[in-house]
Amino acid sequence: MNKFNRILLVIPKVQASYAAKLDPHLGIAYLTAILKKKGIRVEIFDFALDYQFPDLVRKVNNFHPDLIGLTMFSFDFLNSYQLINKIKTSGIPLVVGGVHVSSTKKDVLKKTKADYALYGEAETSFLELCQGKELDKINGLIYRDSKSDSIIINSPSQLIHNLDELPFPAWEKFELQKYIYPQEGRLQIATSRGCPYNCVYCAVKLSMGLGFRPRSPENVVEEIEHWYGKGFTFFEFVDDCFTLDLNRAKTICDLIIEKGLKIRWNCANGIRADRVDEELLIKMKKAGCEFVAYGLETGSEKILTQIKKGITLEKSKETFLLTKKVGLKFAVNFIVGLPEETYADALKSVELAKEVPADYVNFSNMVPYPGTETYQYIKDHGTFLLPEETYLTESTTKLGEPVFETPEFSLVERRKALQKGRAVAKQSHLQYRLGKKVGLAAYQLARSDIIYNSIRRIISGSTKMKKIYDKLKTQ
Repeated sequence: MNKFNRILLVIPKVQASYAAKLDPHLGIAYLTAILKKKGIRVEIFDFALDYQFPDLVRKVNNFHPDLIGLTMFSFDFLNSYQLINKIKTSGIPLVVGGVHVSSTKKDVLKKTKADYALYGEAETSFLELCQGKELDKINGLIYRDSKSDSIIINSPSQLIHNLDELPFPAWEKFELQKYIYPQEGRLQIATSRGCPYNCVYCAVKLSMGLGFRPRSPENVVEEIEHWYGKGFTFFEFVDDCFTLDLNRAKTICDLIIEKGLKIRWNCANGIRADRVDEELLIKMKKAGCEFVAYGLETGSEKILTQIKKGITLEKSKETFLLTKKVGLKFAVNFIVGLPEETYADALKSVELAKEVPADYVNFSNMVPYPGTETYQYIKDHGTFLLPEETYLTESTTKLGEPVFETPEFSLVERRKALQKGRAVAKQSHLQYRLGKKVGLAAYQLARSDIIYNSIRRIISGSTKMKKIYDKLKTQ
């Protein structure tokens, strides 16, 4: 007999520069499917859908959950801590999960009234908690020991290696009609988990571990067929390493083509420039892929080595030209403020961004996640410019404001480099959407980050505005 049989999963609203209600939460969709498969009742409450706390209270009173689960985002963790304590006034047991827990471990139980926390890949540990397994036997669980009044961290959870055994995400449990992308017939799909690379700034390995765990091509395409049959025709591949195994990626494309699935899809989450070839790019386009993003991060060969990216500028440039030749639209992502970077290194990124034949480029401010090598590097060699307790939250509203500085790259220089990089990115975005001339004119009006991000928020947060915006997209 289960310990918990009625689970309410809560998703906080994140204050950021994009609209939060574009997509339902993939991790929650997987967790819901697994619990449902075991006969556990699950309901989902997403604050992104313009709900307020009284709405949650009504949901709790109507559903009567015996356990509440809350996922956390690092960029809004302080608000989540407050939300946890408000929810706990109901007296219902509460468990917290998400990448933030994987990064900070005990912190959430130290600073809130949450009963449990789960770190790492949490589907199995969450199920075991619901089934009543002894707490000290649940891998990946953090809990309060009633006898010693201490916080116990169990051994890490075991990764799920045969992903084909997982049920498809339970998207049907969400209010899909209230999310912008599902309204357009668009869903996320993860064809693999994990990444074998060791980039010093990345927190993925904290929750997904090192290594690449792929789903079989047949299982991936079966999921696409499942949702295609329900009217969904656009899929966003959110893998960290979709093309790591070139033959697997090619087989997925072949199956989509063979089955006559008239879908559109992209790899906007990013793929590696050293894990594609011309044959794969051609197959991707033929199978409906419209766009890919490449995470290069820097225009400096020295910094590429320092961040353990495992790629060269020469290979990346070759791939960019090849992608252009094949006719796939693509973007290149850069980061300002990587470990050991100087102002001169950052300018190399800006100059390369102007040269690459990408449809547009992105420039991000380096935000160090707790638990990463970059975070430790700053602790050892740099100075945080925002309070460590709040910098993750503040970084969402202070996009052009450096989080830290180092002796080799000062605050003034960082601000200047970010301004230059963002200027190139904004111009490329607007010209991609509106055409060269109109986009340039729009860029002159939206030079301010505040104005530009306000426009983005308005457009992406409204279905009607989003449709108008998409129609303006350069063909």
